[in-house]
Amino acid sequence: MKGILIFIVVGLFGIAAILRIFFNSIRKLTFKIAETEVTLQNEKNGVRLATVNGDNLFLQNQTIKETKEAIEKNYIIVNNHFTEKAVGKIDSIDVEIVSLKIVFYYLHMYNKWRTMYIKEKNRDLTFIDKDITHPATHDIIIRYFKTKYPDGYSKICEVLLEMSPDKFRDYEKERQAFYAMW
Repeated sequence: MKGILIFIVVGLFGIAAILRIFFNSIRKLTFKIAETEVTLQNEKNGVRLATVNGDNLFLQNQTIKETKEAIEKNYIIVNNHFTEKAVGKIDSIDVEIVSLKIVFYYLHMYNKWRTMYIKEKNRDLTFIDKDITHPATHDIIIRYFKTKYPDGYSKICEVLLEMSPDKFRDYEKERQAFYAMW
């Protein structure tokens, strides 16, 4: 009985080692999340993330496995939040694309903190709920919809950002003034 238990434990460690080797040996991985094709490619010191939508990020000290897992996990968090607000009002493909843009932005930022700050080197890459209301998130949403629907973006943004027309107009003016300072 003891021999069988040892064999099972050694076998499990062997399988884990093989999986680790497999994921570390992958040089390029393409997968779909929602309707978007995402390509992760190993480069020196990290992973390159690219999509057909023009996203192109380098994630330093990242692995393909960890990057894919973080994208999938964070996409569910962000997309669920905005899908609830958008049902029947906004095209689901647009919500999926803007959700991914938000996920990529924060994944890049959280990962950058890992390399910049000693206290952050083991930072969890899971999306932080309070970032859903961060001005950077709002900027991503506004930029996407303003580019795609220049004449109707404000109505869409009001829904996703839960703002009245007056509040959205004031918010957008404040953001423009903020960017004008630089």
